[in-house]
Amino acid sequence: TPTTPAPVPAAPTGSFITPGYSERITIPQPPVPSIIGSSDGDCPHDDDDLLDWHSDLSLTPSSNGQDVTLPTNTRVVVRAPVTRTIGTLNIPASSELILADANGGVQITMGGMIVEGKLSAGSETCLIDGPVVLTFTGTRPADAVSNPPDPSIKGIDVKGGTISLHGKRYYRTWTRLSQTVEAGGTVLMLQDAVNWDVGQELVLVTTAMKDARDWHQNEVLTIAEIVATSETGAAIRVSTPVQSRHVAIASYQAEVGLLTRSIKIQGAADSEPTDPDPGNCADSFLEWARYGDPSQPCMDKELTGYGAHVMVRNGGKGYVEGVEFFRVGQTNVLGRYPMHFHLLGDCDDCYLRASSIHRSYYRCVSIHATNKATVTENVAFDVSGYCYYLEDGIETENTLSFNLASYIHMIGPEIPHGFGQQTPIYEQSNTLTLPADVTASGFYITNIQNNVIGNTASGGWAGFAFPNLPTPVGVSRQVNVRPSSALPLTLDGNSAHSSGFWWFHTGGFYFGGALFYENGVFKYNPGRSFNFFEHNRETCAVSEDYCQPKNKLWVPLTNTKAYLNAGVGLNSWSGRMELRGFESHDNGLSVESLSDGFWIDNMLSACRSGEPIALPSAVSITRIAGDGFQFYDTDNAHILTDTTFRHCGYRSPEFDQYDQSPNRGCGDDAQTGCSSSSSVWSFLTHSDQFNPELMQGTRGIVMESVGKRYHLRNFNGDNEPATVSGRTQNWLDVDGSVSELYTPTLIASADPPAWWTVDDNVVQDPQGPLVFIKQNDGPERNLAHVHMEWDAALHNQVGGSICGNGNRASCPSVGLLRHRGPRFQDGMPLKPPGDVAGPAGGFGWYMSMQDGKSPVELTMSLIEVDPSTPLLFSIAYPPGTSVSVRYVASYCTPSSNWSCEEVFTSANSVLAVRQGEGNLFHYSASTGLLTIRIVMTAQSYTGRPDWELATWDTDGESWRGKALDRFDRGGVLLPKMAWGPYLVLSANCPSSDNVYCNQSINTNAVEAEVDNVCPAGMDQVSYDKCCGSSGCVFANGSQES
Repeated sequence: TPTTPAPVPAAPTGSFITPGYSERITIPQPPVPSIIGSSDGDCPHDDDDLLDWHSDLSLTPSSNGQDVTLPTNTRVVVRAPVTRTIGTLNIPASSELILADANGGVQITMGGMIVEGKLSAGSETCLIDGPVVLTFTGTRPADAVSNPPDPSIKGIDVKGGTISLHGKRYYRTWTRLSQTVEAGGTVLMLQDAVNWDVGQELVLVTTAMKDARDWHQNEVLTIAEIVATSETGAAIRVSTPVQSRHVAIASYQAEVGLLTRSIKIQGAADSEPTDPDPGNCADSFLEWARYGDPSQPCMDKELTGYGAHVMVRNGGKGYVEGVEFFRVGQTNVLGRYPMHFHLLGDCDDCYLRASSIHRSYYRCVSIHATNKATVTENVAFDVSGYCYYLEDGIETENTLSFNLASYIHMIGPEIPHGFGQQTPIYEQSNTLTLPADVTASGFYITNIQNNVIGNTASGGWAGFAFPNLPTPVGVSRQVNVRPSSALPLTLDGNSAHSSGFWWFHTGGFYFGGALFYENGVFKYNPGRSFNFFEHNRETCAVSEDYCQPKNKLWVPLTNTKAYLNAGVGLNSWSGRMELRGFESHDNGLSVESLSDGFWIDNMLSACRSGEPIALPSAVSITRIAGDGFQFYDTDNAHILTDTTFRHCGYRSPEFDQYDQSPNRGCGDDAQTGCSSSSSVWSFLTHSDQFNPELMQGTRGIVMESVGKRYHLRNFNGDNEPATVSGRTQNWLDVDGSVSELYTPTLIASADPPAWWTVDDNVVQDPQGPLVFIKQNDGPERNLAHVHMEWDAALHNQVGGSICGNGNRASCPSVGLLRHRGPRFQDGMPLKPPGDVAGPAGGFGWYMSMQDGKSPVELTMSLIEVDPSTPLLFSIAYPPGTSVSVRYVASYCTPSSNWSCEEVFTSANSVLAVRQGEGNLFHYSASTGLLTIRIVMTAQSYTGRPDWELATWDTDGESWRGKALDRFDRGGVLLPKMAWGPYLVLSANCPSSDNVYCNQSINTNAVEAEVDNVCPAGMDQVSYDKCCGSSGCVFANGSQES
């Protein structure tokens, strides 16, 4: 009795995501090709001068394994399967082998191929339906890594010849879902129209947060039917139900990639590794670092894959499109990749496009010492090692565009992780040919002087890896370029997700790691390298050992998106960058950057989208942060403009001061929650040794439905004693959009209150806690930073026995910095590191040492203060002491045009010092109180030859640019300290240790003078203002209007 077939599901209806939709950025789309589908124009297999493999030449060997060589000066066409296995198929330089578009298809099985002439299937105007299948056989030699077989073994060795393969053009080769498909569903709604065929395989890429061999939600499905729809780009019914939920929401959508092509290059079944991952590995020690999940891929497994490969070398040409590469690549065998453009120099007509690479044991495509090639619109899935791969670091002007990489597997002894910012260092070995493969990612960009446009990566240690190479590597090692100093052509429209599960600091985009040689050994440091000279990303307009400020260049990334990365959306350990147009959704932390100039403009940081996040059952989502942005501890500069934070920060009654809505931030929900330590903004405050200068500025910030806003983060615990870095946190909120006072605001740590709470109008934030100082409440208010040294023996203990970097070492107070005036009897504890940041533009800072001591010599350096903001500084000496003050430039040779040292002259009042040019001092002989004005100076001169108070517009030396360094973007300017110059205060006093004067200061007399800042009849009301019945006067003498 015939059965009634089950009804075929109709295409779902409802709302759909439109092609390329993104809320904040523009995702570029691949161009429409001139030919879509197949075509028969100018087909080489239709030419008249061909000899037929079977009927004319009888080239099929009489037994399996025999070599075949085409006759010279012939063009041979294959129109039917070759029934025996060939050993090596040789195409002489004067000959061509053409694979026809025949009804029965063409299949050839062989051990290898040498192409010195030409291998053809179709042409750029003849895109063939096929099928054409080239299968390569052969087992892996035991010494394949140390003694790689000839490139003709189990592959196509294009040895000065041409490979020209042109399969049917499928467009799009990959797209995204336009509507979420639930587990059990059989219809995929696609954003774009496609011309895919029934029976083809596709990959439905994960939208889970983990994508690895031990746990993933990628699915390979077969097309059963193209379902009619007018509501979205296309509807595809698959032959088996979907096993997991794949998301399409406004924030992000799952990719769908076509795997099948009409031309196929594959390894035989003997290609599979003989050491498969048993899938039962765990690392309970690192469970804490992986959000509660001990499971991991079994490392040092899957090392014997031995698939097919294609190498184009010796000046050959590669024109490959519409080709499927399956069971390809030879693990750890140098140069044996699915598609390899090898040492071709400029090859502007070479390409791999509209193809697929899946089940690859080693990479996807390598561009190796080759320039101007194009790799575009390819689909890669299930790949060991880096996928899209710029090999040596000298590859430039290539285009990698609109490619998809998914399900990427690391190679090596372990998955790199670290405590803090560092990881173990890995060396080349027979089980790790490229040390960097321990962090295999979808894209490996060793030189950014290329076009990287519209690509997407899922899985891997990171999505996109940008390692620092101080020199090229491999066969290009002696080429005299520095890859990590290269400037980009275009980095635009790229996306990464489901990466960064293995370490808190890695994620979708990772500008970090260093690949280098040490004593001849090839090494890779995946974490942050502290060899700043060699392993830093230093982009400069000219080649020079030290990049002068006027020559500094920034790496621009535009229209970038990262989502579902447990670690970080984008991390840059070094290098000046401009991140213009960035979306972060459902990441642990949106951006992490350690840079002396990092600008983020037009960012959307949606820490939680509200979409349930798919994770292994052992993982708790509340162990994954939902942080917006973190400021770092020292020698950085961050500017954020026109940026929105949404659903960031932990939601609890403790943090409801700004928003009480029940859906603000993120909470403890099992699938959408976040860590209880999550915040919109956080500051690293664990260190006494490394402390902030004037490093952060913002404008145009919007916080939508957020929870905890501010967090002074000490990794030892929030209840730890205050540190120097915690006390000196500061922030320039130029329009008050962060404080929501909407007036220029100075934001700082609330501790110590006598230092930062400069008047009664300061707004106290209870969350950080922070203070918000209204900048326009005084005429000259701003921030300043100074580093001071006076006792070498004391300072040399910093970072060791005292004042450490988060090691809980004791950090004793040795004095006090306070504002002048009777209102401020307490202030900032003076600690051995000698770093201080604070409000400038007031009556001045007064520094006192414990026990009334005075330093014989006090040196100030790393000064940052706006030239328009007077920073007065006072210190007392024993009565009868004579003093001198001078500025000393660095890298300076005195001449008739330039001076290198400025000796200060005496002024008759503190007001004269304030209003002077920064080279005056006032010294009270009766009390011993010295007052100076601290100013920023040029690095390498003090005058030309006369002293000058430089402004932001002052020109410096022609080779340097402006006299004062700064980082300014988007209407925010941060002063940048100069390394080397210093200000020194010297006391001529008896001293038994040459460090401190023997006699103590006259504390009572000094304090009385320090506090004498207000005119008669007025009381001090702020650090820069006195008021009385007749009105108010500011520190600069101006009257309050």
